[in-house]
Amino acid sequence: MFQFKQIALVILSLALLVKSFIVPFICLDYQIRKDFIIKNYCVNKNKPELHCDGKCFLAKKIHEQTEKEEQNALQNFIYKLLEVNTFESHSNFDFTNVVDIKDFAVNNYPFAAQTTIDFSSSIFHPPSLV
Repeated sequence: MFQFKQIALVILSLALLVKSFIVPFICLDYQIRKDFIIKNYCVNKNKPELHCDGKCFLAKKIHEQTEKEEQNALQNFIYKLLEVNTFESHSNFDFTNVVDIKDFAVNNYPFAAQTTIDFSSSIFHPPSLV
C-alpha cells in the first residue's frame, strides 16, 4: 500500500511539472530546432533585416499555449461554478398518508375547533373619522 502511494505521488508530481514547464519546453524546442524553424516556419524569412530568426514562430506557439491554458482554466471554473450535486436520493416520498391540517388541529387541540377568529373584520376595515 505504501509503495502504491509513492508511485502515485511520483506520477502526479511529474504531471504537474510537465504542465508547469510547457513554455520552457517550447523554448528548448526552439533552440534545438532553430535552423529548421527559420527555414520552414519563419514568417519574416524574406526580410532578413528584421533578424526575426524564427522568434515569430516561438511567440506564436507560446501565445497558443497560454490561450489553451486560459481556456482550460475558464472551463474548469465554469464547471465548478455550475456543478450540481447529482446524487441519487434513496428516500421515497409517500403522499398517500397526508394529514389535513384542519383535521390535525381538531384531533390534537379540541379547543381549536370551537374557536373561530375572523381576522378580516377586526384588522382590515376602512378608517373611521373621529
